[in-house]
Amino acid sequence: MTADTVATASRPALDLAGLLAPRSIAVVGASPGVDRHPGRAIANLLRTGYPGRIVPVNPKYREVLGLPCVPSIADAGPVDTAYVLVGADRVLDVTRQCAAAGVAHVVVCTSGFAEEGAAGRAAQAELSRIARSTGTRIVGPNCIGVLSPVDGVIATPTLNIAQHLLPGSVTVVSQSGGMGVNVVNLATARGLGTRALISVGNECDVDVADLVTALAGDPHTSVIALFLEQVRRADAFVAAVRAARDAGKHLVALKVGASDAAARSSLGHTGAMTGSHDVFRTVMAEEDVHVVDSLEALVDVADLLSRGVLPRGDRLLVVSPSGGECSYAADRAEAAGLSVPPLDAERADRLRRLMRFGTPGNPLDLTGAVIGDPALLRRMLDEATAGDAFDAVLVALPTWSAHDAERLLPVILDAAAATRVPTVVSSWSAGAMTATVERLLQTSRVPTFTDTDAALRALGVVARPRRPRRPAPQPVGTAPPPAWAGSAPTEDAAKRFLAGHGVAVAREVLVAPGGDVLGAAAGLRRPLVAKQLCVGIEHKSDLGLVAVGLRTDDEVRAAVESFAAAVDTHRLQPHGILLAEQATGAEVIVGGVRDPDFGPMVLVGAGGVLTEVFSDRVLARCPETADEAQAMLRGLRIWPVLDGYRGARHDVAALAELISRVSHLLAGGDWIAALDLNPVIVGGAGNAAVDAAVHVREV
Repeated sequence: MTADTVATASRPALDLAGLLAPRSIAVVGASPGVDRHPGRAIANLLRTGYPGRIVPVNPKYREVLGLPCVPSIADAGPVDTAYVLVGADRVLDVTRQCAAAGVAHVVVCTSGFAEEGAAGRAAQAELSRIARSTGTRIVGPNCIGVLSPVDGVIATPTLNIAQHLLPGSVTVVSQSGGMGVNVVNLATARGLGTRALISVGNECDVDVADLVTALAGDPHTSVIALFLEQVRRADAFVAAVRAARDAGKHLVALKVGASDAAARSSLGHTGAMTGSHDVFRTVMAEEDVHVVDSLEALVDVADLLSRGVLPRGDRLLVVSPSGGECSYAADRAEAAGLSVPPLDAERADRLRRLMRFGTPGNPLDLTGAVIGDPALLRRMLDEATAGDAFDAVLVALPTWSAHDAERLLPVILDAAAATRVPTVVSSWSAGAMTATVERLLQTSRVPTFTDTDAALRALGVVARPRRPRRPAPQPVGTAPPPAWAGSAPTEDAAKRFLAGHGVAVAREVLVAPGGDVLGAAAGLRRPLVAKQLCVGIEHKSDLGLVAVGLRTDDEVRAAVESFAAAVDTHRLQPHGILLAEQATGAEVIVGGVRDPDFGPMVLVGAGGVLTEVFSDRVLARCPETADEAQAMLRGLRIWPVLDGYRGARHDVAALAELISRVSHLLAGGDWIAALDLNPVIVGGAGNAAVDAAVHVREV
């Protein structure tokens, strides 16, 4: 059974072929004028030579654009797909009529549903119920429908689509109709063919997960390009992505929408540092989905993937006849996450014997000598790209006029096509002057760009290393202490809970209000840290409620007096004074948050009071093993410090074990909204969380 025929009890099978290549299409609400959507859908089908039967449906007309028009869908005869282009108040009745007539797919283009408030949400819920109860699959509402250049089906009710769409192997699935059209138009402009565009709109029934699952079994699709505004049914979406990757498809995604980190700021440091985009990128990286930041990059990366440009690593060779372009590209390569390693001595020696001027290196400046000698240009390119010393090659060209372009560019493109190393060519666009360059690039078999930066960004995305997929270990369920019901746990309670689950915390003692602070301090190793705990206060240092480096009784007394003054000034409710042995070492933050879409995520990063200032953090889905946690640590900019910079020793193995334990707590405790251990002090032998907060989910 193929991926596009698998059904569940609540979601009938999606017939992808029937949706993309229907034998007959009805347009309900059709009208003769192309100034409105109902007329444009039929005009597009006629303009692009749709080979099937087109049935306009509207009781007002006998004929629409030369086609016989019937009064209702019941009079249309057998119909595979119906496009509904009537007012929102009529959509439910028309959809029920389509289902009763046996229409397999209904595409509701009309807006005015969940995006319009409570009444719209109720109407959309009824659309979902119709789909579930009848088995008719519904795309939309609030979408522009489906187009398939491969099958000659351009059924979208918009005229803002390129006149001549190139068939290809890239399928675009978009939650925005307009942005989906932009992707197809940009792809067409750069010579990239598309298999289909499917606009899903509000996803009352057919959603992105359904389509990715179906496309896993589509022989015409090699690349799935996703434009997303949100992820519905996250578990189903991840399963669909895995099915597509297992079927050999490549995926690239652009997710838009402001990060929700601000909305999570109530969940402490980790919540403020963990926005939806961070989580999405993390999960997609683990699933081998390439994530981009712009519409142009979505098209660029889809183009590379469709051409099989899949570097094994990040080692880039930069080649150019311009020394300045060499330096520029090398600088920009680093920003794109690519490395530019030096040439090996043997290759450099062979190139030196060929070159008339200059010194071979990486970047490789071909110098102006190649302008007058195409044969020399080819020999140097062949020598530079031979073997497996590099994972990718960028040939970066200046703004050549027609004369140089016609003599030299075919040589470069032939050499690029002949090498086994993935190679791309970039040449800056300068209007009419570079028209010949752009014509030659667009018709080339080699991936080409009219912008060096775009070429490097796209290469950086496809060369980014992926985490190998692994089966997640089964977490052990945990329950919150009964005393936490209805209230946030204090720092000392949070630490006791963590310590009870194997997480190392600082040695400390809590002194109740009015208790003997000096007596408690006598049993601890100095210097000490003192904290005044108050109900509802998490960031204590901001209010003068933390004192460090206390070595004498007088210093402890002074700290207690300052705490009392701060409590009075800010009218706080004291819970007690926490005394702890002061630890020394590197400061990191370890925490986690329960993402509403993708579930528990664990975070590690540079810690202390500047945690949110320095954006040095790594996320992963929970739970993580200790080995996987060590891999997370290696992704931090502070890793060289942890790894023993200038001889400093830090117990990285103990830190990795702590991260793993925290991740298992998050995975096993669905009652935990977020938790923070900031900082964790990592010493030469072991580590300890010296501050901690646990946020309980509201139920």
